[in-house]
Amino acid sequence: MSIASILSKEKIVSLSEIQKNPGKALQGDIIRIVKNGQEIGIYMSKEQFEDFVEEMLPLKKEFKEELDARLGKMKPSDLKPLKDL
Repeated sequence: MSIASILSKEKIVSLSEIQKNPGKALQGDIIRIVKNGQEIGIYMSKEQFEDFVEEMLPLKKEFKEELDARLGKMKPSDLKPLKDL
């Protein structure tokens, strides 16, 4: 299952709905949990989480390789103190 297909099926549920009937409220691919209008968490089933991680691991490796390559090309003069950003 692709990340895009999972995200297209997400729903938003209030914390009070979960407290009243967790079995019903937590049915779905991704559930965003809100309290007083603020998102406080996300619920995924174990299988959905494993699928998500499997899809993200190759991206993480590619990102790290690109970052390492770019950092290797940097010179000290390219760096700026954090306070100057």
